Amino acid sequence: MPIPHLQNCSARLGLPLRRGAAGSAGFSFVELLVAISLIALSCILLFGVQADNVDRAAEARFHSQAAMLAQHKLTELNLQDFAGLADVSGDFGPAYPGMHWSLQVRVLSDEESGLAGGSGRLKLAELTLRGSASKHYTYTVRTVFMRGIEGPP
Repeated sequence: MPIPHLQNCSARLGLPLRRGAAGSAGFSFVELLVAISLIALSCILLFGVQADNVDRAAEARFHSQAAMLAQHKLTELNLQDFAGLADVSGDFGPAYPGMHWSLQVRVLSDEESGLAGGSGRLKLAELTLRGSASKHYTYTVRTVFMRGIEGPP
């Protein structure tokens, strides 16, 4: 069954293909420049968004890892003797390259703690983790350690 809209097709009749009018043979140079400019602008915008997403992913990865490592380090500090808590710094070894930590410790006064007679019993510890990536992210945790309470004299 012949297809009605292809019955007069020049290819079917063995005639050479007809070209359109002389002025509509293709795209003009200006049209091509506009199309290429729009494609280039779209690519630039997409690459900018992608670069921003990569930066955000790196920051999120740092903060997730830093929270876990800070919890681990605070557990180690809780197991230490109260008198042994002092300013120190270090890293987390080859398992976490580029991650460094520092601990700053000071004794809280009665006015700072709000406890009468608590002088020397509380230490404020500030643990700071730093990454050595191209952007220097930091993660800081503050906590208070308390000396064990002795029994009555």
